[in-house]
Amino acid sequence: MKPGAHKDFSKLQIICALFADNIGDDLYFARQIKESIEATLPSEHRDSPSAFLAAAKTLLEQTTRHPDKAIIDLVTAPDAQGYSELALRARLLEALKRTCRFERPLLVLTGLKEAICPTGKRWTGKRKAEYQSAIAYAREFCQSRTRPSSHLNLIIY
Repeated sequence: MKPGAHKDFSKLQIICALFADNIGDDLYFARQIKESIEATLPSEHRDSPSAFLAAAKTLLEQTTRHPDKAIIDLVTAPDAQGYSELALRARLLEALKRTCRFERPLLVLTGLKEAICPTGKRWTGKRKAEYQSAIAYAREFCQSRTRPSSHLNLIIY
């Protein structure tokens, strides 16, 4: 896998979740939308998840026929000094409260890997297990707190 492929995959997941009505199963079209959004961003913001999401949200608002059905919410993981499952739960709950009225909410969880393994620290087996546990917890928590009729998409970026 080439460097940065996981970020491209996350961006494609975001595009597929947001524009599902428009693109269906056409990944080529999704990739074109992703690349178009990236091309509109200044070069210093191309790797920023918040800049990409803001541009995707703007495009969604301009193109959607039903703006009341979909929403994007960016959830940042607690920082390395204050990371805990309780802090993650609080941030996810706040995001779910903001998005609960929408039919197709999209939650993008960013910074989880960096919160568990800060820059300069080694990626150990214990940290990997904690990361996998945090992902499982986020998925389970969001699933249990979402209306059965909504189609929540949770993307770990």
